[in-house]
Amino acid sequence: MPIRPKILLTLLGLCLAPLLLLGVISYFNGMEEAESELLRDLERELDNFIAAVSDHVDEQENELIALADSKALRDYLQSPAKQLASPANDQGLTGLKIALAETLSKQSHLLNISFFDQQKRPVFFAERKPEERASEGLSFRNQDFPPGLPRPEEGLWAATKSEPLRSPISLNSSGTSLRISVPVFLQSEVAEISLGALVSELEVDSLLSGAARRWEGSEQPNENLPDRASSTSRTVVVVDRADRILYHQNQALAYQLVGDSLPHFKPVAARMMSGDSGWQSFRSGTDEEVWAAFSPFPGMNMSVAILESYKQAMAGARRSGVWGLVYSILIGSATAILLSFYLQVRTRGLERVSEGVAAIAEGKLDHRIELRSGDENRVLADNVNLMTDRLREQIARETEARQFQSFVRLSAMLTHDLKNAIEALSLIVRNMERHFDNQDFRADAMNSLKLATQNLSAMVTRLTNPVATLSGEYKMAQPTDIIPMLKRALAITAGPVSETHKIEAELPPSLFAVVDGERIEKVIENLVLNALEAMTGKNGTLTIKAGKTDDQKVFFCVTDTGTGMTPDFIEKRLYHPFATTKKKGVGLGLYTCREVVRANGGSIKVDSREGAGTTFRVVLPSPK
Repeated sequence: MPIRPKILLTLLGLCLAPLLLLGVISYFNGMEEAESELLRDLERELDNFIAAVSDHVDEQENELIALADSKALRDYLQSPAKQLASPANDQGLTGLKIALAETLSKQSHLLNISFFDQQKRPVFFAERKPEERASEGLSFRNQDFPPGLPRPEEGLWAATKSEPLRSPISLNSSGTSLRISVPVFLQSEVAEISLGALVSELEVDSLLSGAARRWEGSEQPNENLPDRASSTSRTVVVVDRADRILYHQNQALAYQLVGDSLPHFKPVAARMMSGDSGWQSFRSGTDEEVWAAFSPFPGMNMSVAILESYKQAMAGARRSGVWGLVYSILIGSATAILLSFYLQVRTRGLERVSEGVAAIAEGKLDHRIELRSGDENRVLADNVNLMTDRLREQIARETEARQFQSFVRLSAMLTHDLKNAIEALSLIVRNMERHFDNQDFRADAMNSLKLATQNLSAMVTRLTNPVATLSGEYKMAQPTDIIPMLKRALAITAGPVSETHKIEAELPPSLFAVVDGERIEKVIENLVLNALEAMTGKNGTLTIKAGKTDDQKVFFCVTDTGTGMTPDFIEKRLYHPFATTKKKGVGLGLYTCREVVRANGGSIKVDSREGAGTTFRVVLPSPK
């Protein structure tokens, strides 16, 4: 069964619209949630990075504090000054070198350690040699110190506890470093005596790169961001307060100014140099949106930012949202198709009922609507079939009734015509008893009898063709002289009563009208006969006039001085079939006259006053 496009499109709209709306809402909610999760993840990793760096610095400070409190350092410092470089002090020097070697081990980020006495004079200086761990690889000096030896913080000399002090990060030929100073005290029963200060330079570059490798180059995706790109799309950037890049995975950018090397990052770097923390997005040099979470390092004059490509970070969320929209479209389309099939199956019965009703409306009354017994429209179909059966029976009854009415109408018309013919013959017969000896009368009577016989013969001919009689078919109108018709009607109908009534005729020699002559003559005979019957029981005057109207149409008038008609009868019943004022009339005469006159393109009017008489005026078309 083919799917109807209209139903399918309607259902597609109804099914897809809410699903697409939910899909779009879900898409944007998913993107918003992914953005929030991205920001939380960046901030979390930023905190972890800062904590990792701070932990390393704290660990190095603790090692310096442990060295300051070590027995090897105190034993060496408590030896007489003159013995510090003597062979007798080799045992104390060896212990110190071992302690220094352990502090400056390969895992340490400390570059060197020096000690200054109370007079701020250097006592020894030790630094780690590359790729060496043992004390033999340690460079130790207690004289001939190199130039530019790191000095302790001035505030350290007033310290009363072994708490480290940090100096601002500095840039030198070997890179960036952080100077850490730790006071050294000699404990006694009375009080702690300051012996001097340990000073060490911490290599910031290696510290930052070691911590950054945990985020850069990691292949582990964030579990909180499903299907998101791994953190290889992230970049760690560290800048100091002087707008210098201290760390970037691109080593070519190290120690350069942010404004020169990373101009698109400048707005974020400006906030970082001011010590601000938070997040901000910016457009990279490739016009790609990048999110940055940044914060300063506590106790150090630098800030770190973790950058991530927004496009890569949101790829998973965007892909999930798009697939959600695709699934919504597929589910909506499948639902619409299934519903369209279901509705077509459910409405097939109703469609067959509609088709059946349409066929019945076209006249196919024998059409029947057949549905399965389980169809919910079966009752409707049965009722339509029952209605069709009753309608067919009703039409059959009405056909029989119309046939009977046609028969009654034919009988009434024949009765009317027979009545007119019989009345004309009756007048002739009655007058023959009194005027039979008159030769002229006998001649007129014979002519009247011939005409009456001809009329009866024509009536019989009409009776043999009832279809034409009832259908009202007329002959083609032709120019016909109506004066002979008027005279014949007077001779046949009015002639025999000329002694009882006064007959007046105002007729021109000839008067042609375009009519069916046979039927118009019947109209004239009917109007003359009605006029004579209206004057029954008294002497009256019958007047017939003919001529042309102002617009050159043909007219004739039949006037009597009979009883007349009431205005109510004229208005409501005069031209209706079977309406008459006569006791024995059928009531078809004037109705037939009006129909014949109208069929010939004419009109008939009446002027009647009760008790004074009636005039019928017939206007017919004239030849051009």
